[in-house]
Order: sequence, then structure tokens, then C-alpha cells
Amino acid sequence: MNKKNKKLIILIILILIIIIGIYLIIPKQKEEPLKQDSSENEFQNKQLQSQTFEIKETNNPERKLYIDSQYNFSFQYPSSFVINKFQEAENTSTILVQEKETKKSFQIFISYFDEPGPLTKERILKDLPDLKIENPQQRVLKNGIVALIFFSEESSIGKTREIWFVYKDNLYQISTYKELDQLTAQMLQTWEFN
Repeated sequence: MNKKNKKLIILIILILIIIIGIYLIIPKQKEEPLKQDSSENEFQNKQLQSQTFEIKETNNPERKLYIDSQYNFSFQYPSSFVINKFQEAENTSTILVQEKETKKSFQIFISYFDEPGPLTKERILKDLPDLKIENPQQRVLKNGIVALIFFSEESSIGKTREIWFVYKDNLYQISTYKELDQLTAQMLQTWEFN
């Protein structure tokens, strides 16, 4: 065999190896995105479901507007805070509103509730007999909603301010540190159901 024939045979073999390699690799790459484990899919579902809100600027540069399209409500909050929403389970969400640099925060836990409001201390203790409820008061919020406002205690964070109410088959539980009572009071003054 002469040199030209050897080079041609080697070139043909290399081309065949490349073609076979491409044939074997490309179909696997197309299938890989479908082979995610269930925990990753679950995480992505939570992320997708949590995109049910938007943040808008207000006329006041110190405030922003949170608009929730899943539960149809909005409220204003300090612009130094950030908001995250998590889909905990079916018909259950948690909205976490917290300042970037401090522990200042409050959370809104929303879950399906098949009883009409207003909530009472006795009704809450029926489901949560160990919950501390101090100084409970019923307050009328915007839209005529009656909320039960009280102090409680959480072993991991200490005294808390709690604001619980029912609206359209959902229980809203707003919780914050006791010392941030004014923050949630200001937020509730701007809360509106659409």
C-alpha cells in the first residue's frame, strides 16, 4: 500500500468514527432534560407556581406595591425589603417579606379554610390547643374583614404579633416579631382585595 492509500483509509476511518460518535451522542443529549429526578421537578414546580405575584413602584420611593394574582390582593411595604413566595402544598402558600440587611421580617401564611370568619380565640384553640394567645382583639380591616389580632410566643423567635383572618375560603395568618408590630400595622392599612 502506498502512502496516499494509507492516508485515505485513515481519513475514512476517522470520518466514520466521528459520524458514529455524533450519532450516539446527539440523541442522548436530547433525552437528558427529560431525565430529571422528581425532587428537581418538584422544585421547579414550586418556582413556577410562586411566580404568581408582581412588584410595582409607587409614588413614594420608600414604598413598593406587592400584587398577588393567585389570591387577588395587594399591599405596600418598605422598598428596602424583598419578597419571596413559596407554594408549600396544594392550596397553601407562604409569602416572606424581609429586609435585606436585618432580621426585620413578616410572613403571610395562606391556606384553604372551609369555615366563614370571623375567627375567635376559641376557634383557633380548637385546632391549636397549645398556641399562646395573649390580648386577643378583633379589628375591622379594609373591605370590612374582621381579623383576630393577638400576641403569641414562638420558642425559636420569642414574642410574636399575629393577625389572622378569613377571606373567600382562605385563612390568612400574618406573623412578625412583637417589636415590628408597627410595620405590619402600616402594611395592613394598605392591604386591599381586588
